[in-house]
Amino acid sequence: MFLPINLLKTFYKTISMANSQQDYSFNPALPLPVGFKVQEGRFGPQLSLFIPTESVTHLMDHFQNLVNTKTAGGSVYLGKEKGTVKTEGIYINAKALESDDGNGFFGQINPQKIENVSSSQGLF
Repeated sequence: MFLPINLLKTFYKTISMANSQQDYSFNPALPLPVGFKVQEGRFGPQLSLFIPTESVTHLMDHFQNLVNTKTAGGSVYLGKEKGTVKTEGIYINAKALESDDGNGFFGQINPQKIENVSSSQGLF
């Protein structure tokens, strides 16, 4: 009895994945993705972003759309004197891959475009 249940789960997962891929169409917010890398720098680990010039204005539009639709609570560190401050903001997430030489991580940021956003007075 264990085997048929396992086969049923595999079958369901395959069907579910096939259906979700058919329904999902990726519409990138940027014409070219933002590249990033994290590697050892002069003062420890350092994040470096490369934003293609073709994507700069699209990235700013995407940030504004995130501010209008997907703000979340978070905190930022302002230094030893001021400490950590809680604030509202937006999150940018990306998958990082380890470099072949093992000296850091890299990846691309190309978010899904936010459709049907009401145009309001922007922060920028």
